[in-house]
Amino acid sequence: MRIDRHRARLALLLPALTGIGLLAGGLMLLPKEREILPAVRRAQPVPVSAARSSMPAAPASPVLPPAHPSITAQIATADAATLAALTTRLIAEGQPVSTLQVAYDLVAAKRPAVALDYLAARPDGAAAATWRLRVDLLHQTGHDANAVALVARAAEKRGPLPAADIVAAAYAIDRPDLVIVAAANHVIPPPDPALALDLARRADKAGRRDLIALLDTTTTANWRAADPWLAIRVAARSKDTAAGLRAAGYLPVEQRQAAREAILTEAGDRAGLRTELLAHAAAPGAPLEQIAERLVAAGYRGDATAVLRRAAAGLAPTAPAAQRLLYLMGPRPGSDDLAWLKQQSLQSSATRQRSWLACYAERDQPGAALAFVSRHPLADETDVMLMRLSLARTSGSDAAGRTVLATLLDGRTLSPDQVRAVSAAAPARIDPAQAATITKRRVAAGIAAPRDQLDLAWAAWNAGDAKAAGQWLDAHLATTPTDLPALRLMADVQARINGVRGARPWLERALAQTPADSRARAEVLEKLGRRAEAVKLVETLRSETPQDRSLAALHARLLITQGQPGRARTVLAQ
Repeated sequence: MRIDRHRARLALLLPALTGIGLLAGGLMLLPKEREILPAVRRAQPVPVSAARSSMPAAPASPVLPPAHPSITAQIATADAATLAALTTRLIAEGQPVSTLQVAYDLVAAKRPAVALDYLAARPDGAAAATWRLRVDLLHQTGHDANAVALVARAAEKRGPLPAADIVAAAYAIDRPDLVIVAAANHVIPPPDPALALDLARRADKAGRRDLIALLDTTTTANWRAADPWLAIRVAARSKDTAAGLRAAGYLPVEQRQAAREAILTEAGDRAGLRTELLAHAAAPGAPLEQIAERLVAAGYRGDATAVLRRAAAGLAPTAPAAQRLLYLMGPRPGSDDLAWLKQQSLQSSATRQRSWLACYAERDQPGAALAFVSRHPLADETDVMLMRLSLARTSGSDAAGRTVLATLLDGRTLSPDQVRAVSAAAPARIDPAQAATITKRRVAAGIAAPRDQLDLAWAAWNAGDAKAAGQWLDAHLATTPTDLPALRLMADVQARINGVRGARPWLERALAQTPADSRARAEVLEKLGRRAEAVKLVETLRSETPQDRSLAALHARLLITQGQPGRARTVLAQ
């Protein structure tokens, strides 16, 4: 029983002991911290710009011997002097101890300040192999000025340091300008396009135009093509308009023109902007209306109208381009614009020709416009003749106006609007017969003025046509039955046609419309045979206005008709 129990224990313990042994062996095979640290350091990412640059890569980090166990034991506690002395002694004893590995072990132990002091205490601590680590340690421990000084010295003169280390160190301490300095001093190869672009962007952000200029002397890499807007900003700050325009050439085609105009505007180069806009306008398919507006904004109104003339050619005057052009021309355009308007009035359909002819006639001097319109192929069309009539009146050419009017009124059919236009544009000194014809046209078109029929009645009366006068008066009094002048004229007309008896009703109606104390009432009373009343009224009126000679003459005539010539002479002699 005792043997069986012993064998059972062995069956349980033997697998456990075997597992523990295997675990211990595995742990002993795992890499130590000093072996891991160099691999981690080599795997650390460098700045993107540096990684993309064409700088030769730094030589692969050498395989460093592990630190001596006696040093490893003191890494976490010993000071820099103690570690340096121990390193010196071990090396003197022939032990394979690496100063750089010890420094890395101190960094891994989170003792960067001790690592920095350790390197300073070692004779080989300032070697090229430790340079990059020293820059990092100075930066980590807050000695940025010293780190900058270290990189700046490396950028002054070519030495054993790898170019990639210098670039990476400069970026690590946020001093990419030292990369430019190093390239200018031929310490590192010229930056490739990617690195050059990053350096230019950082220099622009810092407002360092001098660095960008220095960068351009160190490399032929065309960073401007990669970022044209950056190049345009740099050129603007340097007031280098030509460089800005060259940079605009790297933009997408659809952005170039706007960029070039913006560059010239920002530079205040009005002449250059004008040249640019006119060149753009000359290109096939150019947006002429937009270019014209930009020319107006730049102060080149004449150039804008020239561009719009191209845009509006062949269009109707109502087209937007034509409307804008006519506005810019103003009421009295120059000779070039007038010539263009004349040209448009001779092209395309008759309707479009009339439209442009009207635009021209409104803008040229009336006399010159009358001469051109009179020679136009459409000169005998009614609308064009109305135009000629208006120009004749405006220019004061009554003879030309009467000639046009005679043609218009010679049996030509006129619309009501055309009749109105004839009335408005008729010459100031018009032939009475033509005036009567115009009035008749207004009446026939249903657009008669309130007194048109009365005027026609007077014209017929003066011509000795009492019957026609009566007809016109009938039409007039049908709408205005209390018109005193019309009633008095109708009385005269009826007196000629039907004698005194025919005139009396109209005189009675006229008397009812005359003011109580008026000369007109006295005249109507006289015609009615009520001379005594007429004399009394005239005497009353004369007492109020004794100097009125017309009343004196009426008074004398009334006295004579009453058989009182003596009194009449007395009245006239007063």
